Amino acid sequence: MKKLRNILLIAIFAVMVVGMVPSAANAAGTFYCSTSVTTGGTGTLDDPWACSDDTQLASVVDDQVCDIYSGGDLYQLFPDSYRYHVVTWYSATDCRVTASYDYAGYPPYTGVDLATPYVIGIVALVGVGLVAAGYIIIRRRKQVVA
Repeated sequence: MKKLRNILLIAIFAVMVVGMVPSAANAAGTFYCSTSVTTGGTGTLDDPWACSDDTQLASVVDDQVCDIYSGGDLYQLFPDSYRYHVVTWYSATDCRVTASYDYAGYPPYTGVDLATPYVIGIVALVGVGLVAAGYIIIRRRKQVVA
């Protein structure tokens, strides 16, 4: 019976791990261009391509995202907002922007870069603090009652 339980637990764990793997991945990548940059760039968030006008945007889409990377997600950064472009590669002669969406604020995953161990440590520290506060309150109540 114990072996059956262990096999069942391993199977459940395997299903959970497989469920965490994304079913589809965009191999092309995520790229950034900015209206505040006039020339150059590498397409990263720290060094975006220049796309201050429609000609530069078309150049970024055609010459960079399509020709070099075969499509991907392009975030066009404005001072207070961004435009998300889906660049789809169909063939060597057919690569185009298939959708564009406007959003306020900053693109996703561009906020504070806080490492996971720090987040876990902070949550654990708050948890320990709450347990300690509860323990102190219970001890004080027992002293008052006695």
